[in-house]
Amino acid sequence: MHQFTEILALLKQEVVPALGCTEPAACALATAYAASILPHRAEKIMLKVSPSILKNGMGVGIPNTGLIGLEIAAALGAVISQPERQLEVLKDISAAQLEAAKKLLDSVDLQLSESQDKVYIEAVLSDGNHQARAVIRWRHSWLHLLESDAKVIEFHELGDDDSPKLISASQYNLRDYYQFCTQMDYQELVDLDLGEHTNRIIADYGLSENMGISVGRMIMQNISTGLLGDDIHHRAMALTAAATDARMSGCNYPVISNTGSGNQGLSITLPIIAAAEKLGSSHEELVRALAMGHLTSVHIKDKIGLLSCLCGCLSASAGAASGIVMLLQGNYTHIEYAIKNMIGNTAGMLCDGAKEGCSLKVATNTSAAVQAALLASMGQCISANDGIVTQDIDETIANLAELVRTGMEKADQTILNILLNKKNDKRGVLCQTDFK
Repeated sequence: MHQFTEILALLKQEVVPALGCTEPAACALATAYAASILPHRAEKIMLKVSPSILKNGMGVGIPNTGLIGLEIAAALGAVISQPERQLEVLKDISAAQLEAAKKLLDSVDLQLSESQDKVYIEAVLSDGNHQARAVIRWRHSWLHLLESDAKVIEFHELGDDDSPKLISASQYNLRDYYQFCTQMDYQELVDLDLGEHTNRIIADYGLSENMGISVGRMIMQNISTGLLGDDIHHRAMALTAAATDARMSGCNYPVISNTGSGNQGLSITLPIIAAAEKLGSSHEELVRALAMGHLTSVHIKDKIGLLSCLCGCLSASAGAASGIVMLLQGNYTHIEYAIKNMIGNTAGMLCDGAKEGCSLKVATNTSAAVQAALLASMGQCISANDGIVTQDIDETIANLAELVRTGMEKADQTILNILLNKKNDKRGVLCQTDFK
């Protein structure tokens, strides 16, 4: 049972609440850490981020502001100065805090880091007389370094005995996760927040309001008029896209994220929830399917990296497909089939940054997840002769990782260059959403 205890801890580590897009939230967390040890309110902010953080944070709505951009997120974190909130640091922003953050905007110097880490955020704050520095690294909420006037206050290195432990997913395989999800004590899983309620709330909100480009709401409206069928396929697409519409627009509802991504948390959980509702699954079946969905995505992301040029909803939707297979009473072999079907179908979808349009990609991947699961549950799997798919599931995932690391090596930099060279200046621009 030691293995199950470790996997349970892995779930707790990688499946956490977050408010707003996790890249701006992580930047706000970094400035909040630095501001918390600064004697007086910050007057200047230097924010240095990795290319992946910049790409995924420059085009999304910031909760409670109606604005987009890492600069306003950094300014808000410095004003709020409550790092104990972690990735919910932007929750319940007051009008006074927003105004104070807006006044700081011209003092925010956003720079690109040369760090090779996909997740790297360095915040240096000055109040005129003193300086504080915080570095978040490796995970969106992992505090690597905290300094006050060049004096180290906290330092956490991976692997150090006196540092928080970061559990590695690489020591387990997909079958280990399947055994955990089917055999782990039900109550232990219930005690986790796997997104059953939290993610459904934001989905319902997205269905009720015109958020972003309203992909989810449009699908549900077409279901209501009979233009689309009220089935697992369209219901899953509607819920997942609606939640993404709301989140990417900066609504003030938290989500349960997976491996540092809220959209991935939504893309894992909501298709499974929709399928459970349509199938009339028991609560235990739902919870075990959600756990399988999360762990499948963790397994794939461990191979391809937390942030990459590949749309993260592929790994998330492979997780959703795995969970739906379990709800359809499929076995481990069927889960392997579902993941191969997903990789064979959507492996080429690129990530061109987090933004309102992500809801379209989420809807597409969710549709593919349902198809992959239904095919798999009927014993149908994409052929090992097709593309990067092989007979072995681990080899197939390894091929996907090789495609990302080597085959698409320059894609991330090319995408970032395009985004940075776009003529419209996004700093301080209002989102489409009309905030109330």
